[in-house]
Formats: sequence, C-alpha cells, structure tokens
Amino acid sequence: MNYSTLFEDIKGYLENDFPATSFTNSAGTGTTTITSTEQINTFITQAEQRIFNTVQFPSLRKNVTGTVTANNKYLSAPDDFLSSYSLAAYLTASTTATGTSGAFTIVVASATNIEVGQYVSGSGIGTKAIVTIISGTTITLSVANSGAVSGAVAFQGSYSFLLNKDVNFMRESFPNPSDTGQPQYYALFGPNSTYPTELSFILGPTPDATYTVELHYFFYPESITTANTSWLGDNFDSVLLYGSLVEGYTFMKGEPDVIAFYDKKYQDALMLAKRLGDGLERGDAYRDGQAKVPVN
Repeated sequence: MNYSTLFEDIKGYLENDFPATSFTNSAGTGTTTITSTEQINTFITQAEQRIFNTVQFPSLRKNVTGTVTANNKYLSAPDDFLSSYSLAAYLTASTTATGTSGAFTIVVASATNIEVGQYVSGSGIGTKAIVTIISGTTITLSVANSGAVSGAVAFQGSYSFLLNKDVNFMRESFPNPSDTGQPQYYALFGPNSTYPTELSFILGPTPDATYTVELHYFFYPESITTANTSWLGDNFDSVLLYGSLVEGYTFMKGEPDVIAFYDKKYQDALMLAKRLGDGLERGDAYRDGQAKVPVN
C-alpha cells in the first residue's frame, strides 16, 4: 500500500473528504487554514507513532558509528532515534607506518591509542595481524608482513559493549567528570548544554581517549506521507490503515460503536504485527521449535 492508496482508503472508509477548515489563531491576529491533505496526514502520522512505539520491528533498526573524544562524556543521539538496542566502544588509531616484507615489526609515526591486542590493517600488513608488543614507535605483530609496508595503517581494538543504566546510577558511580577510563556504561541523558535540541547519551567513566562507538538502535522511519512508500505500508498495511481510521473517526467524534469496531480491527492487526516484530523475527526453529497447532 502506497500513500495515495492509503489516502483514498481513509476517505472512503470514513466517507469524508475532510474539506479545508479555517480558524482564528490564538493571538487573534489572523486565520489558519488546514487542508484535507494536512488533516489526513495527521491521522496517518499519529497512527505511525502509536505503532512504532508499540512494536519494535527488527527491520526498523539502524547501525551508525561515531566518535567520542577524551574528557567529553556526552554522545549525541541520531535525529531519528527511538530507542537503543546496543552501544559498543572500541579504540581506534590511524597513522602511517613503514616495514619490511616478511618482518614481524613495523615502525609507526605515532603510537597514540595503539594497544596490545588491536587488529591491524593496511597495505603490506599480513592477514589477521594483531599487535603483540609496543616498544616506542616499533610495533610487533602476530603475523609477518605480506609485503613492504608503507602509507596509512589502521588499528582497531575489540568491541566492548556498554551496559545501559539510568542517569542516577551514572551520577552516583562517576560523580567526578575528571575520573576517566574506557567507557563501560551509558544512559539516555536528554538534551545537554552543548546540544540543547537533541537527545544525547552520557557515558561513564568519562572517555580517556578517542573511541569509535557503534550504536544499534530502533528508529523512526520516514513517514509514508512524505516518502509515498514505507516498510509498514509494504509489509503490514492493515495495522497502518486501521490505526489511521481510529485517529480519523475519533477526530470526527463518530459513533462510539463504530470507533470501537475500528479500534478492534486495529488491535487485531497490531497483535499480528507484534507477533511478527516481537516474536517470529526474534527467534528460529532450532532454538524455539516450530509453532504448532495441537491436533486432536
């Protein structure tokens, strides 16, 4: 179901074209007009909000990477952030290096943020090379160089998944922002002075270096009202349609029994959506067994 079909279905089911309406604004200085399209779009977006805050479809997850810097304990959330699935941090470093083919060592321009155990990649670096010894700017690797090493070399540490806590825990456990280390915990902090209009995370302890972070999160997809198509419209249009009808008929102050009918259809569709998003898409037959209906 695309936007045009949904738009016409809403008008048809509710038998209402929702003609443009005008009203005096709160300041009494003029009028505001709401068109038919704007009104129906409101019903649709309200339904989308209800659905996305009720069912967490795995299909509506995203992965983004970013960085946190030393002595800054805040991390901005993406604009379309709905809720977090996981947050991981790992040390990374990029520098130039030189080395001889067949040797187990390279010489780097800077050893900052390089640690034993990090994975190493770059031109001439052997497959699956890991840092084993650091002596000044000389780095010993676990495998020999596959060729002459020159140019950019990247170092990546192991993923460390942060534990989700609340802000009270963070404040009590890490009261002094100058207590630094590799972040182990995070909490949804809300807007802060640096980013007053955006959600942000607070990390604990305060990062002691630059870390790459990877956030796996549920997001608000672009509404079908602006994109014309959407995952929900393509895969579960019944819950979107009946959710919009509930919003529309409520706006019309319709008969209670008709509202109850549409709401029942919405709840039935929502139950199936939850079965998919919060059930079937989170398991497999090997772990959970196949769904079976008892046979007498």
